[in-house]
Amino acid sequence: MRRPPEPRGEQSRLIEPSPWIVTEPDTDPLTDTPVGIVHPAKRGGRILDTPPAAGRLTISRRTIRVQQGTGMSGALQIRFPDIIGVSESQRTINGTTVETVAVRHLDPPATVLTTEFSVWDDREHDLFTQFLRRYYRKQQRKIAAITLSDAQLELLTTLYSAVGDIDIESILDRSSADITEQFGPLREAKLISGGGIANMLTGRGYMLVADRIADDGR
Repeated sequence: MRRPPEPRGEQSRLIEPSPWIVTEPDTDPLTDTPVGIVHPAKRGGRILDTPPAAGRLTISRRTIRVQQGTGMSGALQIRFPDIIGVSESQRTINGTTVETVAVRHLDPPATVLTTEFSVWDDREHDLFTQFLRRYYRKQQRKIAAITLSDAQLELLTTLYSAVGDIDIESILDRSSADITEQFGPLREAKLISGGGIANMLTGRGYMLVADRIADDGR
């Protein structure tokens, strides 16, 4: 269902009738853009009863930023490298059905959250979705080009499955020096972050392991 055009205004669409935002061709359409968000909508696979909130969305320096608005407890930031999934759906807000972009992302070090964004303006909604999908497809291409040894994949899978602090040396029965040597190429490929053996998966690393597990299950 497409959004009906309405007069321009400064109202929050979660409080008052939703504005029809008109932006000039030479301005950044993703700066200070009115948006409704549900954060988090999910924690892991569990759906949460989080009410929608109103804010202002900006994309800059590969980060989604939503400034504090009505119903928000503070500003929200999601780094593009932490994004692990993008999907589209619909949500009803104040009696109006709007398109929603669900962004699945890591909340470091290892929590997986889903945040839903509802951008009212059709053009800005499309641009926002294109930004995210373009980045996600780029990540998938990079992941498809990565070749890992069995030992490296085992390390990544251990981090993927970890809950809280873990002793990787004990789990894998390897020396600290051996594990650190294995981590070097993984860090260069931007699959992990951190130093020494105190590492965590990046969004790319999480996506890679999830894809490999899905492939093994087919």
